[in-house]
Amino acid sequence: MKSVWKTKVAMFTGITAMTVGILGSGVASEPAFASSSKVVHLTYWNMWSGIWTQVVQKMVNQFNATHPDIQVQMLSVPSSNGEQKLLTSIAAGDPPDVFTEWNPYVAAMAQQNALMNLNKFMVGKYAGLKHWFYPVASRWGTYKGQMYAMPWTMNTFLLYYNKTMMKDAGLNPNKPPKTIAQLEQEQAKMWKFGSGHTVQQIGFYPSNADWDKYMPMFGVTAGQLYNGKKYTMTGKGAKSIMNFYAYFKKYPFSQVSAFQKGLSGAAGGSTDPFEIGKQAFMITGMWEIPTIKQENPSLQYGAEPIPAAPGGHPNTTWVNGNFNEIPKGSKHPQQAFEFIAWLSGYDNAKWAASAYPTGGWIPNSPQITKQPAYQKFLNSDPLQKPFVNVMLNPNDQITPVTPIDMYFEQSMQTNVDNVLQGKVSPQQALQQWQTQLNKQLVTTTAH
Repeated sequence: MKSVWKTKVAMFTGITAMTVGILGSGVASEPAFASSSKVVHLTYWNMWSGIWTQVVQKMVNQFNATHPDIQVQMLSVPSSNGEQKLLTSIAAGDPPDVFTEWNPYVAAMAQQNALMNLNKFMVGKYAGLKHWFYPVASRWGTYKGQMYAMPWTMNTFLLYYNKTMMKDAGLNPNKPPKTIAQLEQEQAKMWKFGSGHTVQQIGFYPSNADWDKYMPMFGVTAGQLYNGKKYTMTGKGAKSIMNFYAYFKKYPFSQVSAFQKGLSGAAGGSTDPFEIGKQAFMITGMWEIPTIKQENPSLQYGAEPIPAAPGGHPNTTWVNGNFNEIPKGSKHPQQAFEFIAWLSGYDNAKWAASAYPTGGWIPNSPQITKQPAYQKFLNSDPLQKPFVNVMLNPNDQITPVTPIDMYFEQSMQTNVDNVLQGKVSPQQALQQWQTQLNKQLVTTTAH
C-alpha cells in the first residue's frame, strides 16, 4: 500500500495543541471492558478507497458472519485528514472503536494519550499475541515498551530491475547488482538525455522519501539514530546513506524532476517510469507486481533484495505496514480487540492465509506465511517470495518510533533534496537534520 506522509505533518502539528489539553499526556486509565449478552456494534474507520475498500469490506463481512454477537460497521475516511478526523472525534468523546493506521503517527498519538495500550488485553488466549508476530512487525506499533498498534499486513521493499534495459546496456539481465558499488556502476550506463540535457530515461535515482529504507543496506539501526532521548544523525552509517545520495547530484535535479512531473502529467496509463520501461532500477514493494501485470504485462523485469554496502546487511529490508488501533474512548474495547486480533490472523491463521492474498499483502506472522493457502499464493509468482522471505532477517529495520515520526519524514525529504542539488554536503545536511529533530522533539514532549 503506497502512502504519502509528508503532506500530513502540518496537519498533525496543528491539532496536537488541541488534543493535548483534552486528552492529557502519558497513559491514563482506560474504561473497563464492556460486557453484555446483547449484540455489540463496533464502528471501524480506515483510509482506504476504491478497490481497496471492497477488499477490506469483504474481510469485515466475513468477521460479521462468524461473530453474530459482534457486528462491525466500516467507514472509509479521507486519507488526507484521517488522523485529524480521528483526533477530533476522540476530543469530542465520540471516536470509532477501531482505526487502521499506515502513517507514522502511532508514537505521537500514544504520547498524547489518544490510543489504548493493547498490552492489557493480552491475557488468556491472547497472552502470546505480541510474540506471535514477526519481531520487526511488532516494533513499529510499540512505544516505550507498550504496544499501541497491532500489526496487520506488512510492506517490505526490494530492488526491481528492468531486464531489457540491462541487456541493452551490455549487462547480464539475470544477474542484478549485489552491492551498492555495482548498482552505481550499472545504473550509470542506462541514463539517456535529449537536447538541452533533458532526461529521457533513468538508470536509478534515489527518492527523497527513501532515506530510512536504506538503513539496513548501510547497516544503520533505529537504536543508532535514536537512544530514547535524542537523535544522533551524524554517525558513520547515516553519513554513508547521505553519501549515497550525494553520488547522484551529478544528475541534473531539475531535469529529473521535470521528467518525473512530465510523466505525472501525461494523460492515461501509468505515470511510473519503471512500469513504462523508462527506469532501470527502482526500490519499492510487492504491490508493484500486480500493477505491472495490469499496466505493462510485457515488461521483462525481476526483483531481488536491495544491494548491501560495506558494513551493511544483505537480504534485509526496511518494514512498515497497516496497523490497527483502539482509540481512547472506544465504547467497546474488549470486542474491538477481539476484532483486530481476528484481522491479524491470531488463532485464525488459516483464514488470514486465504484473505491476505486478495490484497497482495505480506503477513504479519510466520504462522500465516507457512499456511498452504498463502504458500499457494507465493508459488503463483516466484517474484513474490523474496518480499516475504526477507521478513525473517533479524537485521530488518524500521524508522525509530518517536513522537515526531512524521516530522522525521518531512524534514528528511528537505535535507535529502539539498544534498541531491549539491546545496550542502552530506555532513552539513545530517548536522542540520539532527538539530531540527532534537529541537522538534523537545517542543513536542514539553506539552
